[in-house]
Amino acid sequence: MRQVIIVAAIVVGVCVIYVLAHLALIEVGREVVVVYEPTPTGAVHKARLWIVDEGRYSWIHPGNANAQWWIRHMDANPIVEIDRGGEIRRYRALPDPEAHARVHQLLREKYGVADVWVRFLTGTDTRSGLLTGEKCKTVPIRLEPVAAAP
Repeated sequence: MRQVIIVAAIVVGVCVIYVLAHLALIEVGREVVVVYEPTPTGAVHKARLWIVDEGRYSWIHPGNANAQWWIRHMDANPIVEIDRGGEIRRYRALPDPEAHARVHQLLREKYGVADVWVRFLTGTDTRSGLLTGEKCKTVPIRLEPVAAAP
């Protein structure tokens, strides 16, 4: 019985370490923005996401279930607000599947080992992920700045 408790404690310890390491890699010392996404019920969901920039555009790479609903209904809900560094900015969000490989490259450049870890678990544009068993199917979202009302 004592050995079972020891093995269970080791398994729980490894799981806790995994979760803490995962959160540290994703959240600590890197830019994470809050995207206010509309939901099927009409409410607004806050999603914490990485963001990358190139030229005048930014991209996010959402992956949760609500984000998939939002992507399918983006024509009806194209304006999003993003809290970036404490400043709320408005953007027109457009699906940009052609930018998939470029967005993955920008994520690798900006987030380094954290992005390598996430893509190892969830997949990339060329490799299946350990947890998903599939290549990344997420559609990058191009964010075009919306001018503030005068």
